[in-house]
Amino acid sequence: MSNAVITSVGVYLPEFVATNDELSKTVDTNDEWIKSHTGICERRLVKDDALTTADIGFFAAKNALEKSGISALEIDGIIAGTMSPDKTFPALSCTIQAKLGCEQAFAFDITAACGFIPPALNTASLMIKAGQAKHILIVGAEICSRIVDWSDRNTCVLFGDGAGALLVSADDSTTRGFVSSALSANGNLANILYLNTLGKQDSFLRMEGTAVYKLAVTELGNITQKALERAGLSLSDIDLFVPHQANTRIIQSVGKRLGLPAEKVFVNVDRYGNTSSASIPIALYEAEKAGVLKRGMLVALAAIGGGMNWGCVLIRW
Repeated sequence: MSNAVITSVGVYLPEFVATNDELSKTVDTNDEWIKSHTGICERRLVKDDALTTADIGFFAAKNALEKSGISALEIDGIIAGTMSPDKTFPALSCTIQAKLGCEQAFAFDITAACGFIPPALNTASLMIKAGQAKHILIVGAEICSRIVDWSDRNTCVLFGDGAGALLVSADDSTTRGFVSSALSANGNLANILYLNTLGKQDSFLRMEGTAVYKLAVTELGNITQKALERAGLSLSDIDLFVPHQANTRIIQSVGKRLGLPAEKVFVNVDRYGNTSSASIPIALYEAEKAGVLKRGMLVALAAIGGGMNWGCVLIRW
């Protein structure tokens, strides 16, 4: 049985950099407040109104394919996620499939907002291990700037735009690939983070920050430990923890709860803000490029998002 290995990571990051000082020109906030509450210094924003979420997802996926040497026709499936879709349907994945020319690929979306990567990577890995596919693209794409309320300083300063793609492929390696996973959800908490159906009077993202913070710190720690237990591993076996990049306070609190030293916890939310479904792929791309993420490392990918849903996937890089 082949294992499922992340063989390539692609990204798309908008050129426009919005610093905290830049935001303070139009939002009732300032650099000190944003840094102290979130750790965010800047974020990327899509300024071209003609550019769609599907476009930037396509750019990231194309980047991943070009790096891998795999052709579009070799892709068996595309799993996409976004909380800022261009349309309710067709699925973002279908539009990306058409743009890439992946004529043989199935395509579907997972609606999990910031929590997208664990269920997507779990699904793709199990399909590959079962022999149903050899190459699956996982694409998270967000233009969050179009769904936040720019008069609400508690939420608008948190988010950034961008896209990331993971190419997951079948591999006979016994030292790389999917190790284990754990997923969970609580629909009773849906009201602490949501986005109404487009067309309603209030169609902006809404969040109860304190409630989300408390849930994230507790459950991201718990779900990571559960994934480790399923693999017969312990916290000391983690070489790098790459969580969803929501804000530094959450990331640092989860790292502390797990007893992980700072050098084992990857953080780049300070430069990109919360890019929701794209945050973990962008973080993996940066970690690998910086030499922090190396072949053979045990990496824990943990995220939480609207639903509320959360999960953790362990992989050998």
